[in-house]
Amino acid sequence: MSEFSRLKLRCRRGMKELDVILIRYLERHYETASEQERRYLNELLDLQDPILYGMVMGIDPAPAPYQPLIAKLAAY
Repeated sequence: MSEFSRLKLRCRRGMKELDVILIRYLERHYETASEQERRYLNELLDLQDPILYGMVMGIDPAPAPYQPLIAKLAAY
């Protein structure tokens, strides 16, 4: 299984809204993402759904290093 396929499985969350946001990001940006952005995505995927959703929706603040990636995710 490729890295992209594994990530796609990890993007399938308990919240449909996060599924849509994360899969769209993968399909549109992951291929051209920097190694750092890819690492940050993996770290964000370790978070629980409510925490990640809160950051993407702007309800909860995202740590500074993750803000550019969160902004990309929030665009969807």
